[in-house]
Amino acid sequence: QFAKRIGSKEETAFISGDGSSKPTGILNATGGAQTGVTTAGTAPTADEIIDLYYSLKKPYRKNATWLMNDSTVKVIRKLKDSTGNYLWQPSLVGGTPDKILDCRLVTSPSMPAIEAGAKAVALGDLSYYWIADRQNRIFKQMGL
Repeated sequence: QFAKRIGSKEETAFISGDGSSKPTGILNATGGAQTGVTTAGTAPTADEIIDLYYSLKKPYRKNATWLMNDSTVKVIRKLKDSTGNYLWQPSLVGGTPDKILDCRLVTSPSMPAIEAGAKAVALGDLSYYWIADRQNRIFKQMGL
């Protein structure tokens, strides 16, 4: 349980940390990801999701991953293009993840919910985000 709580705190810091006594998170305005698209309202439109996809430079799109929380997934899953087709096409092959615009999706409860000014959706090649742990931590079960 202790390790799970630490993992949860680390996940939050890696996503939204400000770099002060914690990592610089991918959503941090300084040193984090660049803002690609700002939504016009409180919920993204299909066009804005497409704009975000194409705001990512082509070499990074190949291995890009969407990152958002479950409440955002619920909204985006319902988006349709101009012909009425869902933007999100579920996989028809077992063991293959669903994709949005041909990029896989990862959810995290540490991602902000959709609201004005929030960075609720991230897209990028997360293999370029490195985590360097410079401290050795040892967990031992103490006998009482």
